[in-house]
Amino acid sequence: MYPPPPPPPPRRQRNGIPALAVVVITAAGLLLGCAVGAGIAGSGSESGTAKPAGAPSPVEATVTVTATTTAEPVEASPPPAPTAPPTPRRTHRPTPRPKPKRTAAPAPRTDPRFPTCTAAKRAGYGHYRRGVDPEYGWYEDRDGDGVVCE
Repeated sequence: MYPPPPPPPPRRQRNGIPALAVVVITAAGLLLGCAVGAGIAGSGSESGTAKPAGAPSPVEATVTVTATTTAEPVEASPPPAPTAPPTPRRTHRPTPRPKPKRTAAPAPRTDPRFPTCTAAKRAGYGHYRRGVDPEYGWYEDRDGDGVVCE
């Protein structure tokens, strides 16, 4: 009699945090981190553009000079001559080699199957060796020497 089989291993307890909650918490953390980073980067004072609000600058008098000039007629240059589109390069593609036709390997030639070794020997067949002849498995090797139908 055999001993009883061992009991099945206990089932693993699932984590208390579902996978969806982990994904949501991670996404919220990344979003919050990006928002804080953008806020910090945008809150710095820009140097060189702010002017101190101190004494008013003196007003300078401006003189406006108006000069009129007549435009000389400009000759329109003739449109450029159309150029011929570049001829595409011909690349030499090697012709693919024809694929050899695969023919099914012929079935190995075996002797006809007989019900017994005696019938095989009567028909002129026999002496099948283990590992050499596929017919070896058809008959019983009574003496275990690796040869049947002796």
